[in-house]
Amino acid sequence: MKKKILTAIVFSLASICCMSQTSDKVYVDDLNIEPKGLQNITVNMDSPNNVFCAFQFDMYLPEGISVALKESGELDASLNVQRKKPNHSLSVERIKNGYYRFVCFSMTNSAFSGQKGPIVDIIVKTDGSLSDGETVTGCIENIILTKTNGQDFKPGKTTFDIDVMSETGIDQIKGIGEETEVYDLNGNRIYNVKTLKNGVYIINGRKTYITDKKSIRR
Repeated sequence: MKKKILTAIVFSLASICCMSQTSDKVYVDDLNIEPKGLQNITVNMDSPNNVFCAFQFDMYLPEGISVALKESGELDASLNVQRKKPNHSLSVERIKNGYYRFVCFSMTNSAFSGQKGPIVDIIVKTDGSLSDGETVTGCIENIILTKTNGQDFKPGKTTFDIDVMSETGIDQIKGIGEETEVYDLNGNRIYNVKTLKNGVYIINGRKTYITDKKSIRR
């Protein structure tokens, strides 16, 4: 009996050591955001050590920032088009003030494409209550990544700083060339960017909100 207990303890310690050495993570890079308006936040998933087919995490957004709503009333978040497979499904819900739960799975355990970079694109809304020059902090926690063999991995909490600045994250649309991949939300490629109207598009794999004919927000 003692031998079995000792074996179990050794196995558990080995698992903990293995987990602490992995660099798999879910995170958001520090970003700038305007005091009032809409902007994209990209969640990244880097998994050089494992192949995952599903995930769950909670995102905290500071007061004054919230996930925007689509016209349908659903929270505006989507899987990155370059990493999802056709049978991946994403669900998002607000679980309490400032906290949102993201759950993605595949009924056939299909692995995500690639093992690094953007995995979820979110449109957030700032309500004007944050001051220009203020810095607030968000986080991603309660992360569960599921491997194709059904095993779960629980990486640690990650945080990101949000700097509130006027007129940030805006590039001139003329900076987008013909080689840039631009799609509408139905997956149709748009080759003439001069025809783009205000709205949300997928530009180089990222959900992008265009505020006028001359500028974009990433």
